[in-house]
Amino acid sequence: MAQHKVFRNAKALVIGLLAIIPSFSTALSIPRQTNPDLTPPAIAIKLHPDFSSTRKRQDALTGASLVESLIHKALPSLSLTKRDNTTLTTRPLFNLPPSTISTIISEAEANDPTYKAPDFAAWYQVLLPSSSIEINSLLQTLHTYPEIASCQPLTSTPAQTSIQPADDPEFPNQGYLGPTGINAEYAWGFPGGDGAGQTVVDIEAGWKLDHPDLVEANITLLSGINLPGRGFGNWPHGTAVLGIMLMVDNAIGGVGIAPTAKGNLVSVLRGDNPNPNNPEAILDATSRMSAGDVLLLEMQVANDPGTEYWPAELFDAEFSAIRAATAKGIVVIEPAGNGLRGEGEGTQGVNLDGPVVRPGETEAKEYMNPASPDYRGDSGAIMVGASTSTLPRRKTVWSNYGARVDVHAWGENITTSGCISNGNSCTDAYVQFGGTSGAAPIVAGAALSVQGMLTAKGRGKLDSRQMRSLIQIGGTPTTDPQAGNIGVMPDLKALIDGGHLN
Repeated sequence: MAQHKVFRNAKALVIGLLAIIPSFSTALSIPRQTNPDLTPPAIAIKLHPDFSSTRKRQDALTGASLVESLIHKALPSLSLTKRDNTTLTTRPLFNLPPSTISTIISEAEANDPTYKAPDFAAWYQVLLPSSSIEINSLLQTLHTYPEIASCQPLTSTPAQTSIQPADDPEFPNQGYLGPTGINAEYAWGFPGGDGAGQTVVDIEAGWKLDHPDLVEANITLLSGINLPGRGFGNWPHGTAVLGIMLMVDNAIGGVGIAPTAKGNLVSVLRGDNPNPNNPEAILDATSRMSAGDVLLLEMQVANDPGTEYWPAELFDAEFSAIRAATAKGIVVIEPAGNGLRGEGEGTQGVNLDGPVVRPGETEAKEYMNPASPDYRGDSGAIMVGASTSTLPRRKTVWSNYGARVDVHAWGENITTSGCISNGNSCTDAYVQFGGTSGAAPIVAGAALSVQGMLTAKGRGKLDSRQMRSLIQIGGTPTTDPQAGNIGVMPDLKALIDGGHLN
């Protein structure tokens, strides 16, 4: 969801996840992270409650074997022989210890009385044979089986201040930190405004952690694989996202919005599974976080027939994982997505209020329109659109929009840390980043600053819904919101001067 311009000290372009270039295909999307020629297709299946356990069913099939039997039924011509390398691999979608999931649910229920936990154990992931299986047709067939409650693809296609930005050479180019952005520099003049004592977790697929502006931040990979990616598309994207929030004030390059916050990472690439597993990554991150921490989802998903990018929560498994996080009190930041595939000049963002046909389904529904009877409910995440960096400020042509989009930030000309792919290496650089991939970490940085200032005043941290309401106060609207609703851009100065953090 990121749109990239020319690097200031490099001759190449960086491909961003939520960029105007394809991003995580199924995740909110960021550039592709794995080689489609080497990665077998995968799907996720949730069994109906009446069939999700042998105690409820009158047969001896386990949930996994039932899932495989249903796939065999849907694909009767599929030959399962090791010689042909056509063996199905079935495993839990949320492959976390049961005690971990139980703890998440208990904490969520205690914090949010309205939270009703789904059966995470009813979800399975299936790696299909490396053959030309038409995923959409398979999902359409599986949707007709009474044993299946939901199914979806699993592919990806985030006093005086001690900060001295004047000696950071890239700082003059970071307009999103100033009055035409979120006024982060103003917030640095108040205790906690630099994110002190706060924690953020970024979920995507790869980061270059030894970048000169990140290495001293001591960012920690909590789980999953930090993979450079096809053409090093993961590292350039992740490195740029981290820089927006966490670049160290070290007189080398730029400065992050919350440079003293603690950064942690969870990868969507899990163990030996070559397919990104967004839902498990979200739930795993949730298990490692506390109420008031900030969770950034650098992902987007593709609809059927995959011509449009939508927010991750369009899919049921991602929605369930996000809802568990917000119920636990975690502040979740979710990009709204970058519109049409093949984004570029002239392409349009998607109206999230409109109908969408999800993969494998045949009926279009308005899943993300709060005014529609089809609305699936509020996940609690803060959804972020992208605007132009110059005045008059408008929605970028490719940013998604709609009533569900809460706030926006710059979606272009975002100077940040990055790296440039040079064959088998990735060279440190400073880049011009963008897309909803770039807007979302700006909002995440604002949330870290708010939590830091509240903590410094002895106030409790906000949960996701509380943060969403607060950062809309005094925010900067686009010039013509009727042309594409993406909410307001948070203004930390307005919050401080208006007494909203007292």
